[in-house]
Amino acid sequence: MNKQWMRKEGQKWIADNIISEDQLDLILERYPDSIDNRKVTGVLPILASVLIGIGILSFIASNWGVISPIARLSLLIVFMLGFYYSGERNLKAGHRSLGTSLNLLGIITFGASIILLGQTFNLNAADARLFVFWSLPAIFYLFRDRHRLYFFLLGLLTVGGQLYSISEFQSFSYLLCILFITAVGGFVFLYPSTLKSWIFTIGLSIQVLMFITVNDINLLWFFLVGFALFTSSLWVEKKVFKQPFNRLGTLIAFGFAYGLYFLLTNEFSSDFDLPKPFLFIPVLVVLFALSVLGKRQENVYMHAWELLIFMPFFYLVKVTDPLIVGIVYLIIMFVYSGFKLAEGYRNESRSQINFGIILFLLVCLMGYFNLAWSFMPKSIFFLLGGVLLFILNAFLQRKKKQILKNGGPHHD
Repeated sequence: MNKQWMRKEGQKWIADNIISEDQLDLILERYPDSIDNRKVTGVLPILASVLIGIGILSFIASNWGVISPIARLSLLIVFMLGFYYSGERNLKAGHRSLGTSLNLLGIITFGASIILLGQTFNLNAADARLFVFWSLPAIFYLFRDRHRLYFFLLGLLTVGGQLYSISEFQSFSYLLCILFITAVGGFVFLYPSTLKSWIFTIGLSIQVLMFITVNDINLLWFFLVGFALFTSSLWVEKKVFKQPFNRLGTLIAFGFAYGLYFLLTNEFSSDFDLPKPFLFIPVLVVLFALSVLGKRQENVYMHAWELLIFMPFFYLVKVTDPLIVGIVYLIIMFVYSGFKLAEGYRNESRSQINFGIILFLLVCLMGYFNLAWSFMPKSIFFLLGGVLLFILNAFLQRKKKQILKNGGPHHD
């Protein structure tokens, strides 16, 4: 089997929307040839190229002070163009792993060149525009070659650049956010896969969280971001987005319930700040309405308990003791994780059961930690907690095996 020929033909099938890139990779893995019959053959060129690139850049950086500005510029241009030229030559020759790794080094060298040249000519950056320019070649190669390494690099540059912008300039880069949504999100929309959709969903949530943080917006607004993701999972047409939106939205809401329970039951509520209800509540009501309509559209009214975790119980601190509100959150988390487990058992779905087990164990751990830490000897506390978690996990795993013993999961 000539894998190079199959790969070239497969690119035509992808262009004609017959198969996806991930499906082509799976097909190629089933037919190894004598040249590329081990995964390590694809990894070694990438590792070798990365090590060579690091060595070259380290040499330039360590000897930067003794090299004249013209020589510096020439060296950087030569290395960058050399990587790109070698990458294209290897791609045309059918050496995809080596060609891709060399092009990646070209992109990395391009960004490093901008940074080092800025230091040379004392150019002071006022924002994260460097990462915008750095992302452009990654976008070009991503949509041209559709290789997942470019996707990971682009996600790293846009999210990492945003973190750099906030830490160095205390400002949110709208350009990087737009690039992330249009390029990363657009690629996932056009060429969907589960892993890429998860990366996009997590990256988008991080972008929104950084926007809220840098603008000193009440953190509870991020709670609504989780609710918006959950609601979107009920309306989005592409199936590949449904699970990431649903799971991450649920985890965000569960994380807030987890944190609020700890804060409100440990006398940390004196400085507890709530978002303005005249803005927060209307948005919450709209999301609830859309969620109910979405569940009606999917005929899943019986799963309306999922909305329980998105109820704004934290506003009850205005009318009752914060300790009571914290206990309410503990009860809600137990009820929610129990329903999630029951749903997984009913559907015989391994992923739903595992998700429910994780949530339930987290609630048990937090409840035990919060209640027993203050009065129990620490050695006994950790020993007993570990034993209890082992027993509880063993029971839940045994229950899962009993449910799935007839060949489940059926609805993953």
